[in-house]
Amino acid sequence: MSLKKKSVLFLDLQTTGAKPDSANILEIAWGSLQSETVESFLVQQPEDQPVPRRIQFITGIYDKHMVDARPLPEVFSSLKEYIKTQVGEETLAVIHFAQFEKPFLIDAYEKLQETMPFSILCTHEIAKRLFPNLPTRGIKGLAGYFGCPSGELKRAANHVQATQVIWQGLTTALEEKGIHTVEELHQWLQETPKTARSKYEYPLPKEKRLSLPKEPGIYRMMSRWGEVLYVGKATSLHDRVNSYFRGQKNRDTRKLEMLTQVWDLHVTTVGSPLEAALLETDEIKRLNPPYNVSLKVGRRELAFFNRDFTSSRTEADDEHFIGPFSNAMALDSILRLSASLAAESFDENMFYEPLDAELLKEGFQLFCERHGFEMYEFTSVRAILAVGLNWYRKLKDEDEEEAEELLEETETIEEDDDVEVELTAEDIADKFERHFIRSAATYLRTKKLTALMNAHIQVSGEQKIDLRIHNGHIVKEELPKTINKCPWKDHSVDTYDRMTVLYTELNKLRSQDHIVEMS
Repeated sequence: MSLKKKSVLFLDLQTTGAKPDSANILEIAWGSLQSETVESFLVQQPEDQPVPRRIQFITGIYDKHMVDARPLPEVFSSLKEYIKTQVGEETLAVIHFAQFEKPFLIDAYEKLQETMPFSILCTHEIAKRLFPNLPTRGIKGLAGYFGCPSGELKRAANHVQATQVIWQGLTTALEEKGIHTVEELHQWLQETPKTARSKYEYPLPKEKRLSLPKEPGIYRMMSRWGEVLYVGKATSLHDRVNSYFRGQKNRDTRKLEMLTQVWDLHVTTVGSPLEAALLETDEIKRLNPPYNVSLKVGRRELAFFNRDFTSSRTEADDEHFIGPFSNAMALDSILRLSASLAAESFDENMFYEPLDAELLKEGFQLFCERHGFEMYEFTSVRAILAVGLNWYRKLKDEDEEEAEELLEETETIEEDDDVEVELTAEDIADKFERHFIRSAATYLRTKKLTALMNAHIQVSGEQKIDLRIHNGHIVKEELPKTINKCPWKDHSVDTYDRMTVLYTELNKLRSQDHIVEMS
């Protein structure tokens, strides 16, 4: 019987670790070409052991899901019945990277004192011989190479579906080599040694990328069936895209996985790198490509405060117009300080990790003594911001580059203090100084982003750019003379990212000695 017509079992496991002597089968799924459905079962853990946190993150299987788990003997009984009714005698189990699953299956059947009711064939081993120079032969990359959508492949059922696509692609390639039966395949595997990769071979035609223009724009990397895998921006489309395909050593594995699936490119040229950066963020929002990480909306929410910073909303309105902040935590430390001073009781969670309230109070008293402040003059957030802004401006006068870097960092700032170190009152006083300045820089950044929402921007120098931004979008017409007093109303993360990108790109141009004028 030919390979394509052979009834085979597709199977995949998710486990709690790498080896059966220290880990268990967590999930098992199976299917066949004769059935459109894939059967999947969570497996009850010995003594109801919890799912390790690392495995929860990798698989998306959490303890709450395990209420539906079934005992291993019951699951394997269902598998036995499936083989009997859907696959038949002399079953061949097709598994991708079977050297992982095989020890777990052998161990499980030994514990059940049963004979494993199938032989195993590994699609990874076949691919290594058929396609030795593909950038990757992992399940996601190889399935994408043969046209499987590149969605998340975390669960066993997803892996079974991907393995089905891989098997169909491999059997077609094998038939082109004159290998039509299981017997011929086994013989070929025995006679054909694994070949060391000599040079990466990509599905994207070389002439396609070499013919790209040396102009700014965005590029979309496309799968075999037209799925957009990745969107990127470029100062030179030709140079940027071709940089992905250079070199053999120390390559990023995620990029190689993506490039294994790229069969085509779609590009859009624009007038300047700045416009490319703005178009990129909009296209990422519109297309949601699986290999883009930054600039996606996801579950992100903005924060807008009222004038007194006593309440916030995720969307701007006539009362909550101060923002946008990247999230409600952006001013958390100074909001907690203001509330603590008003309540005359220091919040232990002032700085993200719990700290002793008396130590916080002692540190703040020292902070006030250093700068000649009265302790309770900071019961309003505005009073804190006023001091922070004054300090930030002094910093800018002394070192403009450092101040600009601080402004850029406000969206991703993280505490770098080691919580194991015993902090002193002096350390706490230093923390208050940093948070005053950082909060002010964060607030100032929102003002700059808001100013860009409606602006005529002219750049002179090596690059000449003339942009009109109205309501957060590039327009060709003249800007209206009157502007909405709440410009962020009805706008969310997509506009925020666009203005952030514009702000960053303008700063780059300034650093390259371009003159940037706004009106």
